[in-house]
Amino acid sequence: MNAREYLASLEFHGVKLGLDNIRRLLAGAGNPHASYPSVHVGGTNGKGSVVAMLDAICRAAGLRTGRYTSPHIIDVNERFLINGHPVSDAELDETLAYFRRIAETMAPPPTYFEVVTAVAFRIFQQEKVDIALVEVGLGGRFDATNVITPVAAAITNVDLEHTQYLGDTLEKIAFEKAGILKEGVPVVTSETRSEPVTVILERARALNCPVHLMHRDFDFEIQGAPWNQVFAYRSDALRLGPLTLGLAADYQGPNAAVAAALAECLMQTFPRLGEEAIIRGLETAKWPCRLERVLEDPPVIIDVAHNPAGIRQLVRQVSRCAAVMAVSSDKNAAEMVRHLATVADPLILTQFTGHRALPVGRLCAAAGQIAHQRVERLEDAIMAGMRAADATKPLLITGSVYTAGQARAMLMAKYNARPLQF
Repeated sequence: MNAREYLASLEFHGVKLGLDNIRRLLAGAGNPHASYPSVHVGGTNGKGSVVAMLDAICRAAGLRTGRYTSPHIIDVNERFLINGHPVSDAELDETLAYFRRIAETMAPPPTYFEVVTAVAFRIFQQEKVDIALVEVGLGGRFDATNVITPVAAAITNVDLEHTQYLGDTLEKIAFEKAGILKEGVPVVTSETRSEPVTVILERARALNCPVHLMHRDFDFEIQGAPWNQVFAYRSDALRLGPLTLGLAADYQGPNAAVAAALAECLMQTFPRLGEEAIIRGLETAKWPCRLERVLEDPPVIIDVAHNPAGIRQLVRQVSRCAAVMAVSSDKNAAEMVRHLATVADPLILTQFTGHRALPVGRLCAAAGQIAHQRVERLEDAIMAGMRAADATKPLLITGSVYTAGQARAMLMAKYNARPLQF
């Protein structure tokens, strides 16, 4: 079994929240995560976009960055970016083999996510990054990434997700996400609803964390069409814009504001991080499959929206479309279908390949009386969607990161869609 096969085999251990295994893996490697400054970003939606924008900001300031996000779109190498480029197969395979030797001494064995998290932290050490930008995987308090003590943290927002792990109320989920806060470390949040904000502020107060709260300590404005978003930011110390965001959709406004506020928090540690770098980073940030237009004739858009909150944001960006949806088995499929159906004509329901997929029959059952077409395979669903699309009605492919990744690979192979860019 080679390194990649070994990693794939760990998927069958499922999700196991807790920090014991990751601490043992990292201790066996000399705790590489303690050798560089880091930023920790959690939240229900938008955390990957915040990391992408902050990565572009830091690189614009001349910093060497490590960026860890999950899951990947097409290839696992994408989870580990050095200065915006996925690590090489050779470096990834060597690091996987390194941690495999440590993992084979452990009982119980580590999970897939624990191993790839350890891999990220060691690669960043080996690559001598100036700063690591780390996205929370699931929740926060017991997520494997929560072994770091960052120089700044963020919680984008809180919505109902992974309720079997995180709890069934906004307050319970906010408590888990606020678990990434560390003593005295500044935290930025764009969450504004009273229930989750109260939980975050209480945790921050207990740990003496300076809090940067949207609409109180910083604010933003955004306007324009989805692919031409004009953004402005203001805080007591900084005014930015108007500028054009590199990432499409009006829901990137709060994410861009969080990224700018995090950059402000980092200025003392990194004096090179100034207004010019923040502007350039926000204008040039890239993040595949986030309202990404990958083809023009017919227009094809891919978005990773994978929960009801994400779909609600997505349908505001597209007034009318042909839509292909495939979702994971642990999602509220009925609510996701209900929201997407408000803009979809036709609505094509299918499934992606893999054990996480919700079978298409169950997805159609969740749709109930909502008009839809059932197509068994994602590839065939995309072909049907392209036939239904035209210049005024794009094809939108959404429902899961796995849907987005498999669709993106198909479109690259068969229709010459542009390669992934980070």
